[in-house]
Amino acid sequence: MSGNGTLGNIKAVLFDMDGLLIDSEGVYTVVVNEILAPYGKEQTWAIKSKLMGTPERKATEILLSSLWPPAEGEPGPFSHDCPFTIDSFLSHRNMNLDDYFSKVKPMPGAEKVVKHLADCGVPICVATGSKRRNFDIKSGANPSLFAPFGTRVVCGDDERIKRGKPNPDIFLLAAREGLQSDVFKTGIRELGEEHDGELAGREGEILVFEDAKPGVQAAKRAGMNVVWVPDPNLKALLQESDEDIGATQTIDSLLDWKPEQWGLPPYK
Repeated sequence: MSGNGTLGNIKAVLFDMDGLLIDSEGVYTVVVNEILAPYGKEQTWAIKSKLMGTPERKATEILLSSLWPPAEGEPGPFSHDCPFTIDSFLSHRNMNLDDYFSKVKPMPGAEKVVKHLADCGVPICVATGSKRRNFDIKSGANPSLFAPFGTRVVCGDDERIKRGKPNPDIFLLAAREGLQSDVFKTGIRELGEEHDGELAGREGEILVFEDAKPGVQAAKRAGMNVVWVPDPNLKALLQESDEDIGATQTIDSLLDWKPEQWGLPPYK
């Protein structure tokens, strides 16, 4: 199944979903800005770059504190002038998302990569911060993209995940359990803060595809290789700040990925 790659010898692959496999990050931006517009506020890319890949409650706190920062000495993460609580904002947002989710499309190259790996017998798994309910809507709109994964899916509301990205837990769980492989169940370290920094031996055989900074950080903290496929707006922001987020490889699109560089069979 694998040979000698210039970047690694990969035996299994994990995929983030939003903004990586499907073009859903733009959906979140549209819905959020529809909610903010009556207040003269906007979620810019400078703000969005801080939210991508983080759990939704933390992301909402960052958003509201960026738009309504607290005055000096004012308690709480955001100003009392903010018309929302975290719960009320999420309630507004989630009411408007389902229709968009049911129409979301694959990112360029996503179906090609997933089908190729599945056809070659490479174990694959989705590792998404999305709740299972939202995953079901998005995947239902893209059956040919998600069919090769079967039941190999780990979602952010899995009760075994106690820490969100940039912590490594979701990728460790996806490798240990989601891939449904005895080799990786015993060859990947366990979840939890008490195991941070450990390696069980096979983490370097896992490749993660990510579009967001916290996801890249999570994969690296899991001891795995990671291909970063950022939105051009996000990439430009990080270049301007001279920030290196530590990805093993950075590409502009999944169409640019070459499996043979990772010791995997080339496209036919």
